[in-house]
Amino acid sequence: MFLSAQELQRVKQILRTHVPTLTVWAFGSRVHGRHLKPFSDLDLALITATELPWDKYTALKEAFSESDLPFRVDIIDWFTTSAHFRAIIQQEYCLIQTPGVTE
Repeated sequence: MFLSAQELQRVKQILRTHVPTLTVWAFGSRVHGRHLKPFSDLDLALITATELPWDKYTALKEAFSESDLPFRVDIIDWFTTSAHFRAIIQQEYCLIQTPGVTE
């Protein structure tokens, strides 16, 4: 994965604070490295069985926006994602968080 150890720890800390009960996958250029630029965003899929409540989504977005991470973080809700896009993500992703597992 194309993040520094410090960046990855910060991402995990924010996720543990806001969505500790969800599995989270990273996908896109910061995972596979193709078309990666220094300003490339980090794409995260929140693996949900039901739609993520809007207040949780906005709090998480705000936490990433206000963080010291040098890139934008895009978040998708698995439950509301199309089957086609899910299939693309499942081809190449990196597990970022498993509920109940801390490092």
